[in-house]
Amino acid sequence: MSKQTQDTWTRRRMLAVAGAGAVVGLAGCADESSEEPEEEPEEAPEEDPEEDPEEEPEALAHDEPAEFPEGEECAVCNMVTPEYPEWNAQVVHENGDRAYFCSSGCLSAYVADPEHFDGPGSDIENAWVTCYESGELIDGKEAYYVRVTDSDHVDDPMMRNPTPFGMREDAEAFADEFDEYDDSDIITYGDFDQDLAEFYRGNFFADEDMDDHDHDDMDHDHDDME
Repeated sequence: MSKQTQDTWTRRRMLAVAGAGAVVGLAGCADESSEEPEEEPEEAPEEDPEEDPEEEPEALAHDEPAEFPEGEECAVCNMVTPEYPEWNAQVVHENGDRAYFCSSGCLSAYVADPEHFDGPGSDIENAWVTCYESGELIDGKEAYYVRVTDSDHVDDPMMRNPTPFGMREDAEAFADEFDEYDDSDIITYGDFDQDLAEFYRGNFFADEDMDDHDHDDMDHDHDDME
C-alpha cells in the first residue's frame, strides 16, 4: 500500500469515527429534549380572613340599636317595621335577643308582657324609640311620652300610641297643644305596665287564638279608621 493510499484511508476512518460520534451525540440530545420538565407544585392561595364564609359577624353591643332588618315584622302586630321609620322601636334582652316594633304603642304592650308575644324569659336590657321631634332613635328608657288618647291628634300607625320625646320640655310643649292633656299625661318607660298596654293594644290581650291575632286585629283597627 502506498503512503498516499494509507493516508487517505486513515482520514476516511477518522471521518467515519467522528461522524458516528456526532450521531450518538445528536441522539443523546434528542433523548434529553424529549424529557418533560417537572412542574413545580402550585402554592395554595392565602385565605383572606375577611372573606372566610365561616367567620361570624361581630355581635352588636347591647347598648346600640340595630338596623331594622328588611321585612322584619312587629313582635306585637306583625306589621313590617322598616316601613315605619318615623315611628318604629326596638328592644334588646339581656340574652341578646332583639324585638322590633312598628310603633311605641306596640313597644309598650311588649314591655308589659314579653312572653305573651313569644319574647324570651330574659329581662329587657335596653329599648329605643323614634323621637317625635327629631325623627331619630333615642333611648326608650330615658324618653318622655305623652299618653295620647285621641287617634286624631297624631297620624301614626295603629291609631294610638304614647308619643315619645327625648326632652321633657318637648313633651310638655306637645301636650300644651291640646286641651285634653296636662302634665299627668307625660309618662316614662317605668309607666309601661299592663294597664297602659291594654289601653293601647288591648285587642292583642283578648282571649283568642293568638295565631290569628295579626289578621283579626288589623281588620278591627281598619274598621275603626273608616
